[in-house]
Amino acid sequence: MNDVFKLVTLSAVLTLVGCGGSSSSDTSTPTASENTTTPTTPTTPPAAPNNATYELTFTRTWDAQKFPTNYPSGTHFSPVIGLTHNAEGRIFQRGESATAGIVSMAETGSKAALKEEISDIQNQGNSNYLIDESGISGNSQSVSMTFEASQDFPLLSVVSMVAPSPDWFIGINSLSLFNDSQWLTEQTVQLKVYDAGSDSGVTFSAANQATEPQGTITLLNSARSDTDFAEGIHFQSADTIGFITIKLME
Repeated sequence: MNDVFKLVTLSAVLTLVGCGGSSSSDTSTPTASENTTTPTTPTTPPAAPNNATYELTFTRTWDAQKFPTNYPSGTHFSPVIGLTHNAEGRIFQRGESATAGIVSMAETGSKAALKEEISDIQNQGNSNYLIDESGISGNSQSVSMTFEASQDFPLLSVVSMVAPSPDWFIGINSLSLFNDSQWLTEQTVQLKVYDAGSDSGVTFSAANQATEPQGTITLLNSARSDTDFAEGIHFQSADTIGFITIKLME
């Protein structure tokens, strides 16, 4: 009897051991490769080149229809002059006195004195490119030119005389071409008219009348009966005298 009981007990133990082995083998264990994902490295845009070449197109919108108040004959814009520069290399600033070069450009259209000033800026290490191009004469509507900028000299300044006028000019002052580590691709700048503060004439064809002492550069403001400008644009039509488009060349 005891032997029979021992055999039954042994048989039960073996059965339990066998069931345990079978249950363990039925449960699959995920491999490491099933539970992990390979991290992806985010792509970054390529670094911008140190130098860039741009095309600048200056277009006039100044005509008798849009600017009827005392509109003069023989309207034109003098040859364009400017530079690419750093923060220390600007050639004019609203609210400050105009340099002799800016006064000469604004009153006569001459670039000679301003070119000398730009040469000094370059010799001081604050500019690397001179812009010295033609203006818009006669019935011409636009003029185009190319220029170069670098990351060390990413700012653009250009000027041109509004002619005829006592001492008025259009300009771009220190436009940044390199922002957030990338070159500007395209931008259009509406051109307001500046008064250089060196002549007190109030109409486009006014005779010379030197301002003593010389004032500061301001946006042009004039009486409705004169040229009808307010803060550099035509008061009645709200038109600007022209615009400049800058495009990055591939």
